[in-house]
Amino acid sequence: MTVKDRAFFGRLSAFLLKFVILFSASLIALVPVWLVVTNSLKRSLDISIVPPAVFFRPVLTHYAKIFLQDDFTVYFRNSFVITGISTSVTIFFSALAGYGFLISKARWIGKITDILLLSKMVMPITVLIPFYLILSTLNLAGGYPGPILAHSAINIPFVIWMLLGFMRELPKELLEAGRIDGCSRMGVFWRVVFPLLSPALGAAVILAAQYSWNEYLFAVQLTKINTYTLTVAIARFVGTVAVDWGKSSAAASITMVPIIILGFVMQKYLVQGLTAGAVKG
Repeated sequence: MTVKDRAFFGRLSAFLLKFVILFSASLIALVPVWLVVTNSLKRSLDISIVPPAVFFRPVLTHYAKIFLQDDFTVYFRNSFVITGISTSVTIFFSALAGYGFLISKARWIGKITDILLLSKMVMPITVLIPFYLILSTLNLAGGYPGPILAHSAINIPFVIWMLLGFMRELPKELLEAGRIDGCSRMGVFWRVVFPLLSPALGAAVILAAQYSWNEYLFAVQLTKINTYTLTVAIARFVGTVAVDWGKSSAAASITMVPIIILGFVMQKYLVQGLTAGAVKG
């Protein structure tokens, strides 16, 4: 075997190995989604068939039930309100805080930003009881404010850290030019810094919205029946004796759609926003 042949087979082996790894990862990620979507379109009797039927006559019975019998539009509205407000609050205060860290000359700022990243490693369940006690004392539990404040508090530290990494890569000459032109510090933020943050803001919106949309623990403990979110509504289809797989699959399928659309719209910002500041500290 010649050197060229060995090089060719080496490249072919590397290509096949990458293909197998990526194909396997795709199957692991997509098969559960495929099962949920197909189960939502099957009759209740067909869902329990093993192995699952690949070809079947789709029906919309389960979708009709969750919208006509279970007031699913109310849960959809609640999730949109909570996710929209908590994401807006997270982005607004994180951008301001990140800019404050950027222009501050205090020596301890670097240590504070590292601690912000560590806060992402704290399990949400460890802060659930303090959150509940505080919000109950303030009469904010049971409505929209509870999960909105909880989701914002969980998201803000990580988003500050992410936006600050992007801000540190902005040329300092731009900030100085804004000050020379007569802008105040806040004027520089709104007119110079904020318009340049679109990649990082796009990534931050996806991450904050995804967490709030899919979050269950705070949603079930800090809301009441009229303010339940989609995740809580899906869990209600799981009974003590049996699970309504058709309705839960239909609800889960619909719940996935808004975040998938948001991901496709904002995906060009995601990688750029997440990797900002990764090389330059």
